Amino acid sequence: METVIQALEQMGRASYRDVASRLDIEPVEALKMLREQREQGLCDFADGGWFVGKLKDQQPVARPAPAAKPKPLLQGEEPEPVDPAHIQQLLEQNGAMTTVALAAAVRRNARGMTSVMVSLARQGIVAKNGQGKGVTWSLPVMLEEPVPAPEVPAVPDADKPLDQFVSEIPAFTERRATGQQIPTVSAISREIRRTRNKLEQLTRLRDAARVISRHKDLVQQLVDQEANDGQ
Repeated sequence: METVIQALEQMGRASYRDVASRLDIEPVEALKMLREQREQGLCDFADGGWFVGKLKDQQPVARPAPAAKPKPLLQGEEPEPVDPAHIQQLLEQNGAMTTVALAAAVRRNARGMTSVMVSLARQGIVAKNGQGKGVTWSLPVMLEEPVPAPEVPAVPDADKPLDQFVSEIPAFTERRATGQQIPTVSAISREIRRTRNKLEQLTRLRDAARVISRHKDLVQQLVDQEANDGQ
């Protein structure tokens, strides 16, 4: 097949329509091919026609290199995992942030960032505030450990004087104003039952406090959720 340069060599000077007619192609295609050959310095245009060669002192036109396109994320390709330490640093610097703001900060899709934040919330790394479109994320509120009061060693009952031991039992001193000094057997039995019941209640309270202390993170999440539901 004859090329545009070969056609111009035979035709001398010709328009792009004449070249297209000779090569039996569309005029637009012929014009495109002629311009490409001119960029390479093989032909030129002047006085309404194309010809082989180039004008005097005419430099070939350099075609700019195409701009490099960023590598697209292939379908099914897993994005890089989000560093929880980076999320904590952002929340520490900016306070509560929305999902969209966090996604923009780590260059992630907002929809995918939601699942990441939910996972971090389940691990106790972040805390979720609110529901729906107004939800924000912040660092969890850490409960301070209560400082236990120093225990005062109790004086064994066997080492107490009898009058002090009796005076510390309310049931034995309720009727002292009437002149009764020695408690009856029924009063002693009643006080024993009352003391046992109180001891059992204190023991159950102590066990419950231990359980709550071991699961303080879960308790805090339940408290936050109840507060958010109340709003």
